[in-house]
Amino acid sequence: MGGELSEADLRRMRQVGIEGLSVERGLELFDTAMGLDDPALVPIQLDLPTLRRTADNLPELLHALAPPTRRRSAAGKADPGALRRKLDVLDAEGQHELLQELVTGLAAGLLGYQEAGGLDPERDFLELGFDSLMAMELRSALSEATGLRLPSMVVFDHKSAAALARFLLDEISEAGPVSGAASADGTPEAVTGTGRPSGAAADTLSQLFREAIQNGPLQKAMTMLNAVAETRPAFTSASDIPALPVPVRLMEGPAGRTRLICLSTPMATSGVYQHAHIANHFKGVRGVAGIPLPGFVRGDSLPATNDAAAEVLAEAALEAAGGERFVLAGYSAGGILAHAAAMHLEERGLRPAGVVLMDSYLPDVSNALLDGLLETMLEMEQTFDGFDSARLSSMGRYSTMLGSFPLEGLRAPVLFLQCARPFPGADTDGPGDAWQAAPWNATQTVRGVGANHFTMLEEGAADCARAIEDWIGTLD
Repeated sequence: MGGELSEADLRRMRQVGIEGLSVERGLELFDTAMGLDDPALVPIQLDLPTLRRTADNLPELLHALAPPTRRRSAAGKADPGALRRKLDVLDAEGQHELLQELVTGLAAGLLGYQEAGGLDPERDFLELGFDSLMAMELRSALSEATGLRLPSMVVFDHKSAAALARFLLDEISEAGPVSGAASADGTPEAVTGTGRPSGAAADTLSQLFREAIQNGPLQKAMTMLNAVAETRPAFTSASDIPALPVPVRLMEGPAGRTRLICLSTPMATSGVYQHAHIANHFKGVRGVAGIPLPGFVRGDSLPATNDAAAEVLAEAALEAAGGERFVLAGYSAGGILAHAAAMHLEERGLRPAGVVLMDSYLPDVSNALLDGLLETMLEMEQTFDGFDSARLSSMGRYSTMLGSFPLEGLRAPVLFLQCARPFPGADTDGPGDAWQAAPWNATQTVRGVGANHFTMLEEGAADCARAIEDWIGTLD
């Protein structure tokens, strides 16, 4: 095909999931192809999330690259009563086996397996490739199937399908028969182990937030969330809270090697497991931990000041490091928090080995990106079984704080991971690459990631991990 592609041609290609190749990427793929035995290769860069959105209409040639989008069980098809009746006629071993088959079947579907038999029930969900969203989807499907209202992090709390099945069996035994009041469509209410109907504590802040976004401007919606945050207990130092945020071990690693400690983003969908895909690429190489942000769980206190937030996150990072050398990392706005924690540590003479900013825009981020973030967040709300006031008000508090953290003066080296592809809705017709996150200053090392801002922790996980590992190697 001769001649240059027009901008319109490139836009149409992106719409169906095909991205243009840079000269550097093309040469890299050519070198790779020269070392393979396959007789025919096509060097092409695909946007897999876009392909998957149209997976049902793809040519046969692309089916293996973009399996059908994972789907949860259709609402209303699950019959907790039928499941209980099956369990009632089985012994303990048979009951566990039945529930394990339920978990592995649902998990296999989410992972894109053709058959559940391909999933090892003893294997850790993180190793299987689960992330926060998939864990929430599995939890929701299991809630529907069992009639239980399950904790939000039940999947990762119980590590494997076998362990999760044992937990479900215990909960079902405590809950007794499904006997809650009928819901509006005639189906029974899900119950907890204490028999409380799932709709007993409805939270209306989410609906008010949606309406505020629709009526605009965005700042009014965030102001409303922060007003709710003002009614919650707050801490001014680490000594004000009963315990630091508990680090979650995402990947074990050999002793004596620099650890990677990741901070969550301050979105309502945030969670330590959003870095799970990246952590999987460090298996056997180095330890990776995640630190949750204080305030996102009902009953938690929120930071009253920027200094309080930085102090608590810094203390939690030290605890996660366990005396080993460590690098702090954060995705999106989580990078600002990682940077703030690192600066707090330096002020105390406890310099971290480095900081990784994963496509972290400066606080004056574009409205297009904010709109995309909120749209994606609201689309995921059902998967999270609704956003309660703790999550939403915490997002409001942290969002108002982001613009007042110091962004200069850090002495530790910084790696800036920069997404090479525009996010959906980005103004690609503007001057240069205005849509792209840029390093905060000239001292930061920049590495590209073959993904956009919303897919870098999944489709771009391998690129992120490779860049981080190479960079840490220069620090050791």
